[in-house]
Amino acid sequence: MEIGSEFWLQNIPEEDFFKEVPDWLSKYGDTILTSSGRGAISLFLQQVTPQHKSVLLPAYICDSVILPFIEQGYTCYLYEVDEKLSPIIENIEMYENIGVFFHMGYYGFQTNFNLLKVLRYFQKQSTIIIEDVTHTLFSQFNRYEENDFYVGSIRKWFGVPSGGFLASSKRIVKRPVSINYDFSMLRTTALTNKGKYMKTNDDSLKSLFLSQFSNAEILLNEDLNPYCIDSSSIILINSLDVDELISRRRENFKVLLEGLESISYLTSPFKYLANNECPLFYPVMVKNNRNYVRKKLIDEKIYCPIHWPVPAQIKVTDLSSTLEVYNTILSIPCDQRYGKVEMDRIISILRSI
Repeated sequence: MEIGSEFWLQNIPEEDFFKEVPDWLSKYGDTILTSSGRGAISLFLQQVTPQHKSVLLPAYICDSVILPFIEQGYTCYLYEVDEKLSPIIENIEMYENIGVFFHMGYYGFQTNFNLLKVLRYFQKQSTIIIEDVTHTLFSQFNRYEENDFYVGSIRKWFGVPSGGFLASSKRIVKRPVSINYDFSMLRTTALTNKGKYMKTNDDSLKSLFLSQFSNAEILLNEDLNPYCIDSSSIILINSLDVDELISRRRENFKVLLEGLESISYLTSPFKYLANNECPLFYPVMVKNNRNYVRKKLIDEKIYCPIHWPVPAQIKVTDLSSTLEVYNTILSIPCDQRYGKVEMDRIISILRSI
């Protein structure tokens, strides 16, 4: 059985009634579900008028976050993160006249724990503060009161055709008017074919669903407009067993934490899992040849993504501390599809390399 890669979908529950926003999301304030995280950022940009058309973003970031800002004509500045994935405060303090400040925690951890003084400064400057909670969606730590908005992608956590959100505890969020049916249907078909592949191991299905997932992402990149979430995805989100998701991920993370500790060519930015943390992946820094290690895992049908390749919009010369993160990090799956058997298999293979 393969480990990692895209989630899959076997069926969509039939429900006559569902909440527009599940309880585990409503804590962020007035919340609108969108088709994707980047669509939620586009929706955010349609609803704010900052004093300066500029944004300060973490240098360790996915290009899909940067794209909506560029599309809307924002000047994008970057602040670096250290080897523990925490913001380098001195780097942030270099910038003035920032319209939007964008921050996030990584992999389920509150790596942005050191921002309080910075956020209070930006608040006094009337800078709009937005936190991306994609990586920390199911972690239970308190968020900064200084945040004006929250944004996130739900699709990263389980098999759902579409799913992102924009929320605010300080403002009313306007709803997008239409649904991107092409994107939702293509993702639904891809998720269903992945489910069939997991049952049959039919390689022809694999090439099919991989192509479908890829084409769905191309659709997102070509159309950055915000769209509503589709009804099937709302049903799936409402039927999610959140407690099971959190419990499984925490148990798997702890197995990896203990099993990979003694492997000399790996280090992790996280040595401990607090009771209020739910991991997205188990990240490791591969000291020597990451591509070799990743290929060995792929040979065993274990698929570990790289979060992220350096975005095309970022010049490598602008990075110092963060470049080391980009060049060495590897994300090991620890999600709710798996248990101790799969985690032990990952550990065994990594020990054998």
